Amino acid sequence: MKPMKTMRLAALSLALLGGAEVAMASEVTITAEFRPSSTNMRFKNTTPISGFCNRWPSYASCQEDDGKSIDLGINYTKETVSWAPIERDRFYALFPGTQLVDVSAAGGAPVQLSFSFTSFSAYLVKRSGLGFPANWGFYVEGGCRALQGAIGNGVSWGVNLWGINSPESPTGCHVGAHGEGEGLRAVSDISEFSVAYKLIAPNPLAMPAGLYTGEVNYSVGENGQIALGNNVTNLNTNSLKIKFELDVQHAFELQFPANSDKVILEPPGGWMRWLNGGPAPEKLVRDLPFRITKTGPMSVFMECEYLVGLLCGVRNPRNNHIAALDIKMSLPGGLQLHNGQAVERHPIPTGRTMPLRVETVTPVFNQPGALHFATAPGEAAAMVQHPGDTYRGNVTVVFDALL
Repeated sequence: MKPMKTMRLAALSLALLGGAEVAMASEVTITAEFRPSSTNMRFKNTTPISGFCNRWPSYASCQEDDGKSIDLGINYTKETVSWAPIERDRFYALFPGTQLVDVSAAGGAPVQLSFSFTSFSAYLVKRSGLGFPANWGFYVEGGCRALQGAIGNGVSWGVNLWGINSPESPTGCHVGAHGEGEGLRAVSDISEFSVAYKLIAPNPLAMPAGLYTGEVNYSVGENGQIALGNNVTNLNTNSLKIKFELDVQHAFELQFPANSDKVILEPPGGWMRWLNGGPAPEKLVRDLPFRITKTGPMSVFMECEYLVGLLCGVRNPRNNHIAALDIKMSLPGGLQLHNGQAVERHPIPTGRTMPLRVETVTPVFNQPGALHFATAPGEAAAMVQHPGDTYRGNVTVVFDALL
């Protein structure tokens, strides 16, 4: 008998589990991309349009960046009462205020975007009851205003479009009725629950290239963060996840003259003064010009074949004498150090552990820069003590685009 009881209890548990209804979370993704050009320095919203603007794409607000809609995937049934004294018994919606959301690329520091709901639309089909659709008409009260007052077919269905008056801190929105008396009850199915939104993205010029992701979660229900009012049934979700994907791709190009892989140093004005019995040169120099296009942060450092303290050097193979070099860099004004200082003949550090970090203040396209090579103080006088000798060394200047 005991085995029989065990089997019956197990069968009952399976039946209960199979009959349970679990509201699934709704999830939408908002996407934007940054592709810089001389005329574009902003993120472009690439989120596919759905909801209201998918049905009525020519509507005025759907032409604006903050007016394009996205369907949140929220469906439910609601009983409404026209001109009900309790506002939540009417057709009702309340949205959360502005949310700051951290987004980050793989291995990078997070940056913040700002997200707000700016308008709201829903498609309502009456199941039963008297009067016009409960979301119809211009008589919108509370924290919204009617942007579109009447889209519908008689009394069977209706579509509302309400603007949220204070997106940073909304209050509940509701509508009494469309020229009707109090107390008319109706039961309606609501779908295509869509919103327009305002997305304030971070400054892309300060963001290394990459795919930045983040998310925000809201509860959904009669009293959720997205609140639907009283007498809601058949709600298909109790939560909404909004995911953000910001794709940042920077422009970066360096152009050096031909044969720039060899830099020959000589005294300012040439060797003739010294060859004619003049004093030893104070330094040997050469500037290497280049042109740069850059729209994001970067770091610069050197790698040396011969390291002299914190400087790169060149070596005399006959006697192994190594002379230190003083290597600096100048960049266009749109590229600055993190403290706002201009990059004007600024020393380049050696090694990738402590690079020179450069920020983009304004994007630069094909503008001039230069590498400045010179012997360190006192080195030229020592080098000319070995006339006819050649000093050589490899110096690699690394421009890291922080990709």
